[in-house]
Amino acid sequence: MDSPVFILSTGRTGTQFFKDYINGTPGNAYCRHEPGPSRRFKFLSNLYLNGKAGSNLIVQTYLGSRKRLFLRNQGLTYIESSNFMFGCIPSLNTHYEDIRIIHIVRNPVDYVKSHLNHGFWRGHKKFFARYIPYWLEKLEVSKPSDPVDLLSSRWNYVNRQIQTYSESNKYLRVKFEELFSGDSKLSSSELNRIRIFCELPELEEAENALWLKRPKNRSKGNHSLKSEEKGLILKNTEALMKEYGYHET
Repeated sequence: MDSPVFILSTGRTGTQFFKDYINGTPGNAYCRHEPGPSRRFKFLSNLYLNGKAGSNLIVQTYLGSRKRLFLRNQGLTYIESSNFMFGCIPSLNTHYEDIRIIHIVRNPVDYVKSHLNHGFWRGHKKFFARYIPYWLEKLEVSKPSDPVDLLSSRWNYVNRQIQTYSESNKYLRVKFEELFSGDSKLSSSELNRIRIFCELPELEEAENALWLKRPKNRSKGNHSLKSEEKGLILKNTEALMKEYGYHET
């Protein structure tokens, strides 16, 4: 099959939206969001980036897990939305010639709040983050038991890794805030940038606006960050925030 397109991010960036949107609009493509089995690639990304797993293991695991999916959709461009794949691209580049990367970024303050609202530091997610090796990225943090320190450091680490693919792959970066802006003209323009990048026909603003009214997997909590927590986030992410055009708030 042709080389796939990957929609990558830190997570909490609205990428579930793309499965229904791409599959429900014209174009010679199909999209899956975190197709199962998916979480093994979270471990493999972190193992690879720490020199604990080789490219051949990742390629064979990926091809084996997607074999039936590819057979059912021959002749279509495959688009996969999954933050778990963020560290697997160098390995997959050894198998595919022309992987395209769509990088969705979000303001780190809002990302941290969204992740906390979504249960990052509760139940099994907290247990995994604290005690299961390579579930969480290997981060340099001053407070390893502080979820705000972990998440803001993770935002920096994951985005920097995805950004390196701009040197090896066709790469498009899109801001979450512009994609889901509430300004139908701006948001439609961003969606059409993605469509052009994926070689899909552009849509009229009105049609894109209808799809944008159907967001997926919104956080249900209302976590409020303290001023010192916001300060920690800005400290951990300042340089990359400025590069992405975010301003301190």
